[in-house]
Amino acid sequence: MRLSGEVFQKFRRARGLKLKDLTTTGLSTSQLSRFEHGKTDLTVTKFMLALDILKIPLDEFTYTMHDFQQDELSELLVQVERFSLSKNIAGLKRLLIATLEEDEHTKFGQLKVILLKIKMQEMTGETCYEKKDIDYLTEYLFSVEEWGRYELLFFVNTIEVLNHQSLMVLTREMVRRSDLYKELPENRKLLSKMLLKGYLTCIKQNKLSDAVYFEKQLKNLEFTETEIYERLFFHYCKNLACYRATKSYKALLELRKCIAMLRLVASDHLADTYEQDLEQIL
Repeated sequence: MRLSGEVFQKFRRARGLKLKDLTTTGLSTSQLSRFEHGKTDLTVTKFMLALDILKIPLDEFTYTMHDFQQDELSELLVQVERFSLSKNIAGLKRLLIATLEEDEHTKFGQLKVILLKIKMQEMTGETCYEKKDIDYLTEYLFSVEEWGRYELLFFVNTIEVLNHQSLMVLTREMVRRSDLYKELPENRKLLSKMLLKGYLTCIKQNKLSDAVYFEKQLKNLEFTETEIYERLFFHYCKNLACYRATKSYKALLELRKCIAMLRLVASDHLADTYEQDLEQIL
């Protein structure tokens, strides 16, 4: 509570505002002063109103409060991506061992371990996770009625290994509630990633009728011109589905163009991944 008040005070002063400038939120100057000095707390409603007047998004406030560190899961995924891009298997193994030693016995610790096992198997091709791991992950995802960013991150990063029926049920539920997510930039990005990965997974598993569902949902997102990667990935997936269904030479040319565009901007790791997906179907 004290830290929240200190951060709030820092933002207020940085904007040259006095306590009395925030009283339009329905709070008195004495309430705000006690909050800033850690003597009392604010209701969620009043706190959000006060942030709105300061023009501070909640995620920026939280990020500052955590000393400019991302949440634990996001930090873990950043490390995983770094190891993956550099093909640093030893580094990923060390991260897995450290996570096992630190918090394997907590629910969220187990989920992080499972995630790391999945990423390790993707990188090495060796068997690293078991069916019981996927069952545990799936059970957790089904047990949470209202998903937050945490659940979205787990789902997006494990979507390829889930049972196909579970994948479709969870995706449909997320799409049903997509209005709660797609207007927030960070959540819209996660929702896009979820649908794109689900689309590609269906194509690779030759579940083309379900792939059509993902294609429809992606069209509804209406990617803007600045969402270049999403548009390119979508174009790639559409042509991969077309090639898988018809062996169209035109679709194959489009796939090659997508890969060439990635190489043009030095996204070689992504280009290699696209090529591997294509080789599996050719």
